[in-house]
Amino acid sequence: MEATGNTLLIVERAHRGSVESQFADTLYFVQALHRQSGGVDLVLRGAAAGYAVETDYEPALDIGGRTLRTLPDPRRSVRELLAEGVGVWVEEPDLSALGAGASERLIPGVRRTGEHEPASLWSFYERVWFF
Repeated sequence: MEATGNTLLIVERAHRGSVESQFADTLYFVQALHRQSGGVDLVLRGAAAGYAVETDYEPALDIGGRTLRTLPDPRRSVRELLAEGVGVWVEEPDLSALGAGASERLIPGVRRTGEHEPASLWSFYERVWFF
């Protein structure tokens, strides 16, 4: 892992809600911070490692006979972050915990890192934030 931004963001928890955050989820905040701060790097670990794995799932929710399709799509957000130059890593043990095949479905551009490896680089960043 190599530091490329001035802030390291570590996302450990996958968002458990949808409707209430449909316009401003955690990765939306990461994107805004990247644009305004001169660059960030992102590490996905824990349940958030799933954000880095391609899937056919389409975020939608049926409520009262209506289908809500404006929910956050973390995989789309990860692809947008990569396109904007954000360094995105996923911790290998958490990726492996997602089961067989997760490593083969990693979003192109997301890099693997060892468990706790990001901690060895904290001194290269101005800020390290956990989400």
